[in-house]
Amino acid sequence: MRRGDCNINGFIGSANGAVITNWFDTSIPVRNLTLNDSAIGLDRAILFDDKNYSNREFEFEFSIKADNEAQRKSRYVAFMQALDTGKYVPATFYFDENYQYQIVRTDAVSVTRPLIASSTRIYKVKVSAAPFKYLLNVANVSGTSVTLNNPEGYVSKPHIKITGTGSIDLTVNGVVTKFSNVTNNIELDSALQTVWRMDGVTPVNENSKMALGDFPVFKAGTNTVSVSSGQVEIEPRWRTL
Repeated sequence: MRRGDCNINGFIGSANGAVITNWFDTSIPVRNLTLNDSAIGLDRAILFDDKNYSNREFEFEFSIKADNEAQRKSRYVAFMQALDTGKYVPATFYFDENYQYQIVRTDAVSVTRPLIASSTRIYKVKVSAAPFKYLLNVANVSGTSVTLNNPEGYVSKPHIKITGTGSIDLTVNGVVTKFSNVTNNIELDSALQTVWRMDGVTPVNENSKMALGDFPVFKAGTNTVSVSSGQVEIEPRWRTL
């Protein structure tokens, strides 16, 4: 990715005359902790770890250059359609090109024109980004028994698809998750905490077919996954702060 470039939900800066004009700090998100300093007789506050992180907030500035006003407007509309969906969208920036952020616009977009007669505009955009960023170009892994290495220092919450029928045990790092009455396939998303299967192009809720318990996660380092029957396909989602 060349200097100044970005890819925001499919809007590629270099393909649209858009260049990021300032180096910005995405910051390290705050870990959410609760401190109780009212306990009598203790020489420090009691600490409660919420085990999650706040979003990171940052602002970036970019310019759109065009041959004429119609082209500039078209490129700006394409950018806003990519960004302004009302939900998180994927974003990759030239200074951190191996990772994908999840961002959402949180404020008005300011627009300035550097020269009166210029078709170039400079835009400032404030966004809120989910605390974790995700390693790009990670291939899915499939088989009946697989070993994966998490290269990041944080647990990941994978998407797992099992192809098979009947009762199936999924074992992740020695912990068994049981599924019953599986019909052709079943999928689980540890980030969304939900289970479903695809009936053609229609998702069908299958939460009742997974035994109660924690959704599987992958720790830093080596992880093993196997299924008692059928085949498993894994999107690892390696992530870091």
